[in-house]
Amino acid sequence: MLKILHTGDIHLDSPFARLDADRARKRREELRAAFSAMIAYARGSAVDLVLMAGDIFESEFVTRQTEEILLRELSRLSCPVVIAPGNHDCASPDSIWMRDIFPDNVYIFRTPEITKFSFDHLNTDVYGYAFTSPEMTVSPLCGRRVQDPTRINLLCAHGDTSSPISRYAPLTRADLSGFGADYAALGHIHNPGVIECRDRTVSAYCGCLEGRAPDETGPKGAVVAEISKQGTTATVRAGRIRFSRRRYENGTADCTGAVTLGDIETAIHHAITAGGYGEDTLLRLTLSGAVDPALIVDTDALRDRISGVFSLEITDSTLPALRAEDFENDRTVRGEFYRSLLPMIENGTPRERRIAAAALRRGLAAISGDN
Repeated sequence: MLKILHTGDIHLDSPFARLDADRARKRREELRAAFSAMIAYARGSAVDLVLMAGDIFESEFVTRQTEEILLRELSRLSCPVVIAPGNHDCASPDSIWMRDIFPDNVYIFRTPEITKFSFDHLNTDVYGYAFTSPEMTVSPLCGRRVQDPTRINLLCAHGDTSSPISRYAPLTRADLSGFGADYAALGHIHNPGVIECRDRTVSAYCGCLEGRAPDETGPKGAVVAEISKQGTTATVRAGRIRFSRRRYENGTADCTGAVTLGDIETAIHHAITAGGYGEDTLLRLTLSGAVDPALIVDTDALRDRISGVFSLEITDSTLPALRAEDFENDRTVRGEFYRSLLPMIENGTPRERRIAAAALRRGLAAISGDN
């Protein structure tokens, strides 16, 4: 039986630009720590082979220190490591992948054409290719097939199965099935779906090692797969393991009936507790519900008052709780102001409704002398 660790989309030295400088620096350190923890797992878990399916780092931001960490960690592994550079760390002529600095157990694809590395002691062939520029508009698998179906055949590749016209190595289901790999270790999609089996080929995206933005939600990590083969029939068991230090999550706080910022703060704390969010969470929270018309929701003040999560981003989507009888017959400027904004509050786009609601609150506060 062959045991592999399948990783990729690590993006070492990502800038984490949505965070303040201190949190961004901490997240870069945690990303390196997650990488080291993953390598330690491989060392201690009898992994026979590590497959790294591209975007190991960000070429635009990578530092010498990170290069040294990468080389140090890979040298600690006794098993082979196969790397297929992706669109963010492509094997351009001046890239790290073209330098003779890697330990002897590291094997790197350096051309856009599909080639293979053979590991006879594992009865395994690993096929793959490299991005040599940030884009690859044709499928390297088209018309290709593994050479010896009796060996364990693996594909280590950075590519996009979501669109046949992708600029990032479009890999169709037909390409993957026709190629005939027993396991396709893919990179590029950061929020992976289920591990697929189609025409005897099991394929999986490993997902990113750490979420870097609110659209990369949930715990992240790598795939561990065990493969055995009799004749030309392979049996694959695969699952994901978390290595991420933190997770991005999106949540909603129902603020219906709130009259003060304290009421909204209570609703936020309830949402954090109910969602199981904690210090490992970078939370993007949307405030919803109908609140007092005169309540001005200061999201900056709320963010500064809330603890319990690593990072909090608040979007106000509440609407004023309007009682028609309070305004419809009001012939003062207050009533006219209300009636002018009501159509947009009731029928506008989500953005228009938010703007109109904010304008109504501030206008009412100004009219009453509270602003």
